[in-house]
Amino acid sequence: MFQLRKKSKAVNQRDGVAAVETAILLPLLVLLTFGSLELSNMIFLKQGLAIATYEGAKTATTPGTTAAQVTARIQEILSSRNITDATISITPQVEGTTARGTMVTVSVTSAGDSVGILTTRLFTRGAIQVQSTMVRQ
Repeated sequence: MFQLRKKSKAVNQRDGVAAVETAILLPLLVLLTFGSLELSNMIFLKQGLAIATYEGAKTATTPGTTAAQVTARIQEILSSRNITDATISITPQVEGTTARGTMVTVSVTSAGDSVGILTTRLFTRGAIQVQSTMVRQ
């Protein structure tokens, strides 16, 4: 009843073309996928640092707060986002007696490759630094 047909030469040649196309495009697609993930992690890191500096500056402007309280608040935000290797800078040094109207700048710096998923890290150049400045109340 049913006859099995042999594949024609044209179909066999098309299979070979598909394999070559896959071999050429697969590395590009893999690079694009992992590059997108790395870029998303960099954006996540920068956003986390921005939130931490904002919260730190907001804490620093509250009357009676000290640098230790500001640092603790920043560390709380960073640890909730799994950012471990950040450097915190508060200028000028905030004390309980810091005068009203003083401009307080909080800066947080982290290595650019601290949240990447690849061991080779696509974006390893330099550090990411974010700062926020507010007036002490």
